[in-house]
Amino acid sequence: MKLFSKKKTTGSTDMHLRGYPADPNTNKCLLMAAEKDIRLNCELLDIEAGACESPEYRRLSPFGKAPCLKEGGYVVSGIQAILAYMDVRGEGGSLNPKKAAILGEQNYWVDVAERFIDPNVTVLTSRLKNNTESANENDVQSAKAVIGEAMDTLDTVLSDRRRFIAGDYSFADIHWTAAVHLCVLADHQDLISGRPNIKQWYDRVKGHTSKVSKKQTYSHLASLEEIREKRLKSVA
Repeated sequence: MKLFSKKKTTGSTDMHLRGYPADPNTNKCLLMAAEKDIRLNCELLDIEAGACESPEYRRLSPFGKAPCLKEGGYVVSGIQAILAYMDVRGEGGSLNPKKAAILGEQNYWVDVAERFIDPNVTVLTSRLKNNTESANENDVQSAKAVIGEAMDTLDTVLSDRRRFIAGDYSFADIHWTAAVHLCVLADHQDLISGRPNIKQWYDRVKGHTSKVSKKQTYSHLASLEEIREKRLKSVA
């Protein structure tokens, strides 16, 4: 089986995700599965140990992109492709805003999260694996500075938002919730608590319930224990 391969299947199939609990993108998939009422069977892909470079994984994901999703005979990898696929295949309407201006705003904040937040969140969470300190203090402070600068801008924007980042709950909230959650697990709550509008938004997404699944989606994110033990739970 290879990337984008298709085989005819009979009966219903669950989705299968290979990912890593400390990875922001894997956590986005967990959120989306809960939001769209998708049963997601998860398997550990040890990114830190170089699993993305193995010949077996490269047959699924030729460029080593992670995470990787499989449904029946269909395989797709990389967060943009996976979230788009889950959004359409899952229950309920799309998370993409219908109005062009709000859609553009959503995609802007998704891009900011991917470019500036996620790589630096990974630096912060590197200290959580097996209780070791992989990143030195200078790296951590540098990462926090970049995250903080982006959060300052979002905090200002959120000052006139009633609930979420771009209209209703959207892809932007999926991306930022996963990143902020990992910041908190890495013991950097000050990034949130010092920015009142982000804190209010964070409290809202923690209590957010899917209109489709009726699940409180935040509870499906990876826990500190799961990150340290390299365990990836499924979404039932």
